[in-house]
Formats: sequence, C-alpha cells, structure tokens
Amino acid sequence: MPATLTQRWTFTQPSPLGDVTSSYELTSEGLHFRSDAPMGMGSELVRWHEITEAATAALDVPLGQGRGPDMARWIPERLEWLLVARSASKGSAAFMRPLPPTEARDAIVAGLRERLGSRWVGERLPLQAAQERFRISRRGDTLKVVGLVLSVLAVLLAMLVLFTIASAFLLLPAGFLLGGWIFRRGLNGMRDALQMAGTPTAKVSSAAMGTVELEGRAVTEHASPAGASGRPSVWWDVAVDVWSDSKDDGGWNQVMARHGGSVGMLMLEDATGRMPVWLRDADLLLQEHSWESGKQALPEAGVALLKETAFAWNSGKRLRVRETRMEANGHVYVHGTLDEARHLPAAGEATLLARALRSLRTGSWRNPLLRWLPTLLRAPVGIAFAYLDMLFSIGRGGERAQQPQDAPPPVLDPSSVLVWKGRAGRALIVSDRRETEAITQLRKRSLWCLAIGAGVLCYCLHDLIQLF
Repeated sequence: MPATLTQRWTFTQPSPLGDVTSSYELTSEGLHFRSDAPMGMGSELVRWHEITEAATAALDVPLGQGRGPDMARWIPERLEWLLVARSASKGSAAFMRPLPPTEARDAIVAGLRERLGSRWVGERLPLQAAQERFRISRRGDTLKVVGLVLSVLAVLLAMLVLFTIASAFLLLPAGFLLGGWIFRRGLNGMRDALQMAGTPTAKVSSAAMGTVELEGRAVTEHASPAGASGRPSVWWDVAVDVWSDSKDDGGWNQVMARHGGSVGMLMLEDATGRMPVWLRDADLLLQEHSWESGKQALPEAGVALLKETAFAWNSGKRLRVRETRMEANGHVYVHGTLDEARHLPAAGEATLLARALRSLRTGSWRNPLLRWLPTLLRAPVGIAFAYLDMLFSIGRGGERAQQPQDAPPPVLDPSSVLVWKGRAGRALIVSDRRETEAITQLRKRSLWCLAIGAGVLCYCLHDLIQLF
C-alpha cells in the first residue's frame, strides 16, 4: 500500500473502569494513537523518521485461560502491546500501547511492518525481554511500585472507613428505600399482570398504536446454538455453579458464564407479518433450564462447552448448569407499546434516574469519576476499583457485557413501527411462555416482592422504634 494513504482502526476494549475506545492511524506523517482511557493515554503521534525499531510484546495471563473460575471480562488469556523505540533526539522513552485481540491486530501489524521494513523486529516478544530491549524498565521502578501499592492500600482502607461510617448513618434510610422499592416493584407487577390479562391479543398486521399484546415466534437470520442445550437461539446465556460444603461459603457458587447471540432487538413473526421489539428496559420472563450432575444428563453441547475448562461435566465435582434462551422460531409473547420509530429517544436521552440506574448496572460511572479526581489520585483509585471489580467478578467474567435492557436505540426508518416500553411508563413484558403462563409467573414473582418488601420495611420500622 502506498505510504501516502491513511489507514485507521478503531477498537473497544473492556477495562475495570468501563469500556475504553482506542484507535491507531497510519498516515504519511506517522503513527497516531488515540484513546479515551482515563489513566492518561490520550493522543500521541510518533513520526516515521523518529522510529528506530518496533515490535509487539505479549504476556500470557494464566487466570484467563480456563484453569479455574472465570475472572473479570477485562482479564484476557493474553495481553499484547505495540512497542516503538524512538531516535535519541526524542529521548529514551519508548511508545507502548495496547493492541486489540481481534482481526484489527493483524491488520495494524501488517500495516506497520510494510511501512517500517527492516525496522520491524518481531511479534509477540516476551514482555520482560521486550521491555529491556526498548528501555521501558528504568531505575526507580521498584520504589514507584511500592509507593503505588501503599497508595492503593490507603485508598482501600479509606473506602472501608467511609463504608463503615455511611452504614452507621445511612443503613436504616437505605433499608426503607430498598424495602419500598421492592414493595413498589411487587405492586407494579400485580398491576401489569392485570393489564396483561385484560388486553386482547392482536395480529401484527392489524395492531393499533398504543398498548399492544402480540404472540408469535422469534425469528432471526443468524441463529446461535445455545451453549448447554445446543438449540438454535436468538440469544442465550449459560451459568455454571459448583457446590461447596464450606461453612463460610457453602452452597452453590457460580464459577463460569458464557453467552451468545444478538440482544437488543427481537423480531416477532405471526401469520400476518413481522414486528421488531426494542428490548430497552424490558422485563424478560424467560424459562430457566437447569441440569445437575448426577441427576440429569447434560446435552452434548453442554458437555463440549465444559470439556476444556476446569469444570468438566464428568470431573467428579457437583455441578449445576443453568441456561436461559430466546429460542429461534420458538414461542414469544410481548406486551408493550406500539409506536413509530420517530418517537424513540435519541442516544443518551433519558431521565436522570434512568441514566443513573443504567450507569450503576454497566459500571460506566467509574470512568467519569476517575476523570474528576486529581491526577495524583487517579492511579491508586483506578487500581483499587480494578481490584474490587476482579474480586466481585469471580465466576462472572463470561457474562454478557450489555444486557438486553441496556440496548441502544435501533436504527430504523422514522415511519416504521415497533414495540417498545414507550414514554408513558407502561410495562414492556417479553416472555418465551404462553400468555397465561407469563401472567402466572409475573404474579408469583410480584407476590414474593410484596412479601420481601413488607418484611424489610417492618424490620426497618422495628429498628427505628428501638431508637426512641
């Protein structure tokens, strides 16, 4: 390729602070790297004539290679970086930036190899040897690491102290809020069940705008075999639990998760036509299929899924595999709002409460918080967040990064129609059961919410009375 042409690759990588978007751009001027990472990568240009040599360095991560429970999704099997040494006029500081574990990695390396010629010295060099060759490790690193470790410990201790103080003053109000929210969820569920029972089922071709109820089958052009059952699905999620007899942490503990298929939009089809369903904020009432070792036979697809992991089905461990799926061509029931696509909210348009709840679910609140902190505190606080995320993500690294309820707005013709939650606060119920079964499931869950919410409120009221 002529050196005057520009090549650009943009990729997104998970991190403990949220997804980070980066890009490499090869121009006639040089190598341009950009990143929105909050830890200060920013934007940097390395001119071609300044480069003395370049290579990639790799580090295998044993925790990410299926030798135990799933780790956080941002811990891969292998980490790889692009290393570039500069001429003496630019000092001894080398350029070291991450490479994506996708096809874009090969294209980036091929483009650099073509432009650098003999200055390209290799791929996937051992990290330590590459750091020494490119003079990335310097004297004083040990003291920096010790200082960073002490700073992280101080941040964790401060978090613990703040949590203890907050618990003493806010635990009771938080209990009232939690109990009230659960109780309200139960009331809303009973209301939605009544509305579902009183809404007639319409056909796709004759459905009227507003509250609508549809039944049909879920169709997709790209079915994905479910991880445990192997059945073709629009999407599926699998979790693997192992039984523990420990006194401190006994019972079922999740150790692994996998997912597949496309979420966010669902296509419902009946005898009269097709109707897209946007799943943002949907209440998904899906059946959970489970298999326990020694009791049920796991389908071949599930056995194959576990074979190369530390939790093989015939390993002697007591295992339980749970699967939820939206089966391709399987039954689907939808109760929601039929509307034109022109009325959908734009990306980022939502109420403050909705944005806050979605930020808490996705973890995206950590990135802006880190940017708000002084530069001196960003590294220790960021590492503390990474440690806590790794600790609480054990067994869940393979879960879906974006749930159907957080799906972005679809790209549709403004005049086309679809079913979604709507702007009037009505429910969006999606189930793989028949209408009567979905109503029964919703009522059962709502009764549990009412009972639990009432119990939490009564307990908090008892504690409040004890203060006087």
